[in-house]
Amino acid sequence: MDDEISLRDVYLILKRSSRMILGVTLLALVAAYGVSVLLPPTYESEALVQALVLKTSDKAAAPGVTDVFRTLPDGTAMGLGFNKQIENEGPYVAKVIGNAPVKVESRFDDKKNVLTITVRGRDAAETRQFAEELLAAFGNYVRDQAYAGASASLEGVLEQARLSYAALQARIDQLKNSLSQAVPVGTGDAAKLALESDGVPPNVARSDDPALAYMSLELAKQQTDKASLEAEINALQQLAANPDQLRRLSEQAARVNVLSPPPLPQEPVAPRPLLNAVLAAVLAFVLAVFWAFISAALADEETSAEPAPASPTAPSEAASLRR
Repeated sequence: MDDEISLRDVYLILKRSSRMILGVTLLALVAAYGVSVLLPPTYESEALVQALVLKTSDKAAAPGVTDVFRTLPDGTAMGLGFNKQIENEGPYVAKVIGNAPVKVESRFDDKKNVLTITVRGRDAAETRQFAEELLAAFGNYVRDQAYAGASASLEGVLEQARLSYAALQARIDQLKNSLSQAVPVGTGDAAKLALESDGVPPNVARSDDPALAYMSLELAKQQTDKASLEAEINALQQLAANPDQLRRLSEQAARVNVLSPPPLPQEPVAPRPLLNAVLAAVLAFVLAVFWAFISAALADEETSAEPAPASPTAPSEAASLRR
């Protein structure tokens, strides 16, 4: 078929356009390399960090204080929060970066609880400095979030303790009222043995009046619980009145673990002159070859569109026409 093209045709087209293809490729190679060399370098410094929140009870802490730190946000929530700060240029990040000519990126692995912070800039030392300052900003963010969570939790724990104290006081008042109105009733030995067999404490079951003994024992227990609850409320009130102590305790509960500090970049990550030159040369070569085939196809169409020249009439034919 006339539209088919053979390997010889391909070879001839490439041979006729070889200078053009080679020239375009070399021009793209030299231009891309020259532009890449002239562009300012870009350095990159990367750090890996994670937030750890300890919610275990501290035996040395006052009663009720450990409950304040059991509802703190975990390390994953804090890592995600600071990742959003970087993506949206939040106040913690804006305070560090400002209008500096650096680019900050981050990604958070919620399965490993690892936050990766990447900084790119024109100067190697400045790039690492910004990465270190962002690590410090992450530490401030974690401590502030822990303090805010502890403050909110403290209010709830203190309110719950006050409600429990009011309920306990009502129970004590009820027991006192019952004891004041109780009439002593003697109990026989058989009843005492029956009470003791049912699990009533021996000191209650063997008393002269087990009902009064039980209420007296229960009152003493409630009063002990009241004293413990009063100590807990006092400790919580002292903590609420001392924000510095609350912040110190919250900072002990939430910590930042730097897995990989930002290094000082030794080589720029961009531009890459050799890589850019090779890519530009390959692209230019493909385009030049494509243009060579397009030009050959257009030339063939122009040739086929030209009218064929008229053939001259033979003398014998002309003589016969005259007759």
